[in-house]
Amino acid sequence: MYRLFLLCLAALVALPLFSSRTEAAAANANKGKILVVASSQDQMELADKSIMNVGFFLNEFAVPTEYLAEQGYQIVLATPSGQMPVMDKNSNDKKFFNGDDAARAKAVNFVNSLSAISLKDAINNGLDQYDAVFVPGGHAPMTDLMQDKDLGTILRYFHEKQKPTAFICHGPVAMLSALPDPAAYRQALVSHDVKGAMAAAKDWIYSGYEMTVLSDAEEWPGEVAKGTEMPFHVEQALQIAGGKMRVDGMYGSHVVHDRELITGQNPASDIALAKELDKALQAK
Repeated sequence: MYRLFLLCLAALVALPLFSSRTEAAAANANKGKILVVASSQDQMELADKSIMNVGFFLNEFAVPTEYLAEQGYQIVLATPSGQMPVMDKNSNDKKFFNGDDAARAKAVNFVNSLSAISLKDAINNGLDQYDAVFVPGGHAPMTDLMQDKDLGTILRYFHEKQKPTAFICHGPVAMLSALPDPAAYRQALVSHDVKGAMAAAKDWIYSGYEMTVLSDAEEWPGEVAKGTEMPFHVEQALQIAGGKMRVDGMYGSHVVHDRELITGQNPASDIALAKELDKALQAK
């Protein structure tokens, strides 16, 4: 009888604790909604007209996004086509996860658990429901995202509302979609027409912002290894448009935060960028 009394007492004591934990988890699962934007392209033409397979970079996509999901944010993935984005196969490597293959596999499973909507649907469903937007890297944003008019509409909305807007590695090049004529700007870059690019860069909403992106110095070794060149360099592309570039060394974590804009320089900046975005959201 005494033993039964102790069991009942323990249950009563544990009940408020269990209830509070459940309530805390429920509250944490409703911190807000983040729109994650990825490219729909899997190929890019290089300077010598050869074709390179591209896609999103696994850790740049999964590490920040999964971290934010674990903090209680709802993730909505959108692409221009509304189809799932393609991963850059070269990024599916444990070296980008500090040698932890279990972390790499976990990242792959997380991405595979998501589904995608189109950028147009994201707009039509109402951008006011989103608290932040995040664009991961990989070379793919250099193709479609940087000249996608729907993404330009999304970025101009977030800029007007001063809502946190984050990019990593090559991802910041997608900011150029907010130009009046981003396709003309890209064509000027590919043609090495600096004067034409400067003319097309007028009225860019991010002109004068401090930002970072994969530096030219970090891009060049890959070009040398491939024996070719990118169609243009993302650091130069943002600088010509009016961005105040803040790059810091080679391959180390580096995040720049200016007003609503949060940028990470390279793959090593993944978790630091995620934490800075979470901090910005909590400050709202």
